[in-house]
Amino acid sequence: MGSLTSIQKEILVGSLLGDGTLRKQGTRTNALFEVNHSFQFREYVDWKWQHFEQLVKTPPKSRHGNGKRIAYRFTTQSLPLFTEYYYEYYSGGRKVISPSLILTDLILSIWFMDDGSKSRNTFYLNTQQFSLNE
Repeated sequence: MGSLTSIQKEILVGSLLGDGTLRKQGTRTNALFEVNHSFQFREYVDWKWQHFEQLVKTPPKSRHGNGKRIAYRFTTQSLPLFTEYYYEYYSGGRKVISPSLILTDLILSIWFMDDGSKSRNTFYLNTQQFSLNE
């Protein structure tokens, strides 16, 4: 598992700006990528999974969360290629915007699909997880 395709990279970065997560579990050296959305967005999760399928051991699954929420999610294997992004997009245990980020149409689309909304003719991106300097 040497490197990500350009589309995988853009989906990963767009997801990290949105609801996606990179995690280093326990004492593992490498990070994994987790996609976790509401069950009603399972087609969107399946689309992401299709792009990372070769890096995932099991297909997406539904999972009951707190209350009535049903999540639909998958995680990749822990791999060095995700660890590189972990160090670029996390600092002190929280997500940050990489100084080398270049927004593309796909990255922005994924970010909006994960964490955006529309009100009348206005579009919003939820950015409260990032600092004002970012």
